[in-house]
Amino acid sequence: MKTPLFTRSALPTPLCNLPRLFETLEQRGMDGLVAYLRPNVLYLSSFAPPSNQSVHETNGYAAVVISRHAPDQPIVVVAEFDLAYFLTQPSWISDVRPYATLLLPLDIPVGEAALDRFIPQSQRTTPWAQAARQKYAPNLVEGVRRALQDLGLSSGAVGFDDLRFAHQVGANAVDAYGALKYVRQVKTQAELQLLRTATLLNQQAIETTVATWTRGTTWQELVHTYNVTATQLGGFVRDPSAIVVANAPGADPALYMTSGLEDFVVEPGMHIMWDCHGTWQHYCWDGGKTWVVDDDPLADARPVVDGVANGMRSIEEALRPGARLSQLQAGARRALRQSGVTCADDAFIFFHGLGLEHIDMEVVESHQDWAVEDGMVVSAHLQVPGDERHRGWLEEIFLVTHDGGQAFFTWDHAPLTGGGR
Repeated sequence: MKTPLFTRSALPTPLCNLPRLFETLEQRGMDGLVAYLRPNVLYLSSFAPPSNQSVHETNGYAAVVISRHAPDQPIVVVAEFDLAYFLTQPSWISDVRPYATLLLPLDIPVGEAALDRFIPQSQRTTPWAQAARQKYAPNLVEGVRRALQDLGLSSGAVGFDDLRFAHQVGANAVDAYGALKYVRQVKTQAELQLLRTATLLNQQAIETTVATWTRGTTWQELVHTYNVTATQLGGFVRDPSAIVVANAPGADPALYMTSGLEDFVVEPGMHIMWDCHGTWQHYCWDGGKTWVVDDDPLADARPVVDGVANGMRSIEEALRPGARLSQLQAGARRALRQSGVTCADDAFIFFHGLGLEHIDMEVVESHQDWAVEDGMVVSAHLQVPGDERHRGWLEEIFLVTHDGGQAFFTWDHAPLTGGGR
């Protein structure tokens, strides 16, 4: 068995931008916070065991409770079978409280030491285990209610990222879904390192996949190769595949997302647009670029190739705090025109935040001219439409700084060329 080149380790702690979190709670009039959605629980506590993927919902069997008035006394409430997770994965939250689940028998008496079924024998006499027994709740809702009471939040304005869960708890709830997305917009150094590693894994997976191409290779074979390669490197991709953008053969210039079922023979000279999604230690990778299969771009495709590179260079230079999407788009489109791209007005130039999700930011409307912020990680996309031998695509990941965007990919803005054998 091959050892993954990108070796996993314990997540850094804290991942969360704590000063920004408490400032946001104060600014938005919240005394405390209950995070129930899976990405927010991970962000606040570094809690992400395999069990949290067991259901197709956004919760991970856990909740984090934080008081703005007692910032050093956060609580995480977890399923009994996840209690031991914290013996391996550190967290800045030391108050870890278990609650009973369906793993606890219903048909026989459980006895006085019910929780010991889930505590390793070597830990059963420790103060950690004793504290867990004392705070063992009958269910998650009751565990959160007790945590709110212990933190003096039973009557305060408490932000919830899931109002359905807030209704179950019966608290004085304020919608905090957007507030937590706002906090997550600006990355900590720990998050930046995870995101940079994720991007490099994606880059290596693309380059390795391209090198396997031979005449007669189909698109689905390349997709499978990428998925396997990314996993062998140590990352994870989701069903049905990591590839997002459709690469329709022929002259259709439309840009649309793949269904995962399209297939065709990948011929020399085709412009394949790599846009790959996956995760490294729960943090997302995204992006890629055009690959000209086993060839260099045609002479009449050079304006597109140069225009895409120059357009992304314009975005990179302008990606400073306060820049709005419309300004970034205008600069990139101007670079396309100056490069000789005759269809510059038809180009797609769009952006989103990146982190634990691909929209890791507080944006309410789907078509909104938002401004970038210092410390944001932004995925910038630039696509010039055209047929299979003239289209151009580049997606770069940037850290927004006062000196412009800092690129995470180590390659340049030119397309990949060549192939395998």
